[in-house]
Amino acid sequence: MSRSPLSDPLETVLSWIWAFGTAAGLAAAGLLAHTGHSSAQVPLAQPTLSAEDAPPTDGPV
Repeated sequence: MSRSPLSDPLETVLSWIWAFGTAAGLAAAGLLAHTGHSSAQVPLAQPTLSAEDAPPTDGPV
């Protein structure tokens, strides 16, 4: 028995939903990966302190 060239409408709708869901999921994963990577390059609100930034002490430590 050969398959009819016309497919079931429900099968067509479900395959389109699956395709759009897959594309949306991949786009969301790519967006999250991109924002996670670029957020590591954002400068800190307060810079880290170095030895030169430490206040002088009154005597030997």
